[in-house]
Amino acid sequence: MAYTPYSGIFTGGFLTFMVVFFGIVILATLIWFFLYVEMSERKDWKTGVLISVLNVLLIAFEIQLILLKINVIF
Repeated sequence: MAYTPYSGIFTGGFLTFMVVFFGIVILATLIWFFLYVEMSERKDWKTGVLISVLNVLLIAFEIQLILLKINVIF
C-alpha cells in the first residue's frame, strides 16, 4: 500500500474549472455593475457600494486562484 500525501482540493482539473467559473462570474458582475450605473433609474449608493465590494472580492479571489494555478501560492 503506497502512501500519497494529500495535496488539497484545489488541484488539477478542479482548479482549472474554478478559475474559468470565477472568470465568467467576474465578467457577469462587471457587466451587471456597468448596466446598473448606466441604466438604472433607481440608483442608490448602498447598492452601488454592495456591487463594487462584490466585484472587488470576486476579482481578489480570482487572482488568488490564478496564482495558485501557476504555483506562486503554495
